[in-house]
Amino acid sequence: MRKLNNSLVSIVMPCYNRAEFLKESLEAIQSQTYTHWEIILVDDGSSDNTKAVLADLMTPLLEARLRYIFRDNGGAYAARNTGIDDANGAYIAMYDSDDLWLPHHLQDCVQALEDHPEVSWVYADAKKVNYETGELVVPSGFRESGLHPMFDLPMTQHGSLHIFDDIEATICCEFENNLCCFLQTGVIRKEVFEGRRFSCEYRSEGEDEIFPARAMKAGFRLGFIDNIHLEYRFHQNNASSAAIGISINKHLNVLERALSAYYALPAEMELTQRERAALNARIANDHFWKRGYVLLWGNGRAQEAFGEFKKGIAAQPYNLKLRKTFWLCKFKQFIGAVPNGSTP
Repeated sequence: MRKLNNSLVSIVMPCYNRAEFLKESLEAIQSQTYTHWEIILVDDGSSDNTKAVLADLMTPLLEARLRYIFRDNGGAYAARNTGIDDANGAYIAMYDSDDLWLPHHLQDCVQALEDHPEVSWVYADAKKVNYETGELVVPSGFRESGLHPMFDLPMTQHGSLHIFDDIEATICCEFENNLCCFLQTGVIRKEVFEGRRFSCEYRSEGEDEIFPARAMKAGFRLGFIDNIHLEYRFHQNNASSAAIGISINKHLNVLERALSAYYALPAEMELTQRERAALNARIANDHFWKRGYVLLWGNGRAQEAFGEFKKGIAAQPYNLKLRKTFWLCKFKQFIGAVPNGSTP
C-alpha cells in the first residue's frame, strides 16, 4: 500500500430542490477520513430555498473549500459537466445531494487509485434506504438480485478491489446488466474527462451506464471495491426510476429517454459485433420486458404493450422467448385475459 500523496479530490455535487438534504450530505463530506477535497456545488436552477439553506450551513471549512454555481435547469448531467469544468483536482468524485457517503469512501477509493496507476476509475457498493421510514431496503446493490454477473468477468483481485481485465467483456456486461457503476460511489482520474463530457441531449439516467463504456473504449480501466461506501436514499422526488411511488407514465418516460441514448450509441462509438449484440439485448429487454410486459401489459394497456413487444423483437429477432411471450399475450387478449391493472 502506497503512502497517499494528498492529491486534491474535486467533489462535483449537482443540486436541484434538495434543501432538506443539504445538511446531512455536507456533514457526510466533512466526516471523510480523506480530507484533501473541494466541493463544486452546482445548483441546477432550484426553485426552493437551497441557496439560503446552504448559507446557513456554511462553516469555516466549507467557506474555504466550497464553490457555489447557479445555472439554469439543464438536468443532473449538465450540472455535473459544469462542475467538472470548474474542478481543480487530480480526481473527480460525483456526489448526489440526497445521498450519504460513508466516512471511508474517499480514503479507500483514492488509496486504490494510488496503489494501481493502471486503473482510472474506481467505484464501490451502496446500500439502499427508504428515506421516509429509515428502512434498509437493499443491504448491497452488488447483491440485490443475487451476486451480480460482473463478478464472473475476467478480473484481477487485490483484497476488496477488483480490476476488470477484459474491456470488451466488461462493456458487454455494462450494456446487458450494467456494472452497478454508481456515479456517486466513484472516484475518477480527471484525465478520463479530457475531451469528453456527459451527454445531456436526452436527460437520460442511462448515461450512468453509457459513460463508463465511453471511458473503456478510450482505453481507461475500471475497478470496483466490494464494500459499502454509500447510503442511497429512496424518496418520492428521486429523478430516476428508483423514486418511491413513481407513476407508470413517469417510469415509461425514464425508460424512453434511456432507450433514445442507447439507440444513438452506435453512431457515437465503434462497437464490436459482440458489443453490438449486447446493446441490442439491452434495447430488447427495455422495450419488451420493462416497458411492454411489466409496465403496459401488466397494467391492462395491451395495445401499447404490443407496440413495445414488436420493438423488442425487432432488436432481437431470433430471441424465441420474446416471440413465445408475444403470442401467449395475443392468445390471452383473444380470450379476454388481459391483466386489469391501474394506469396512472
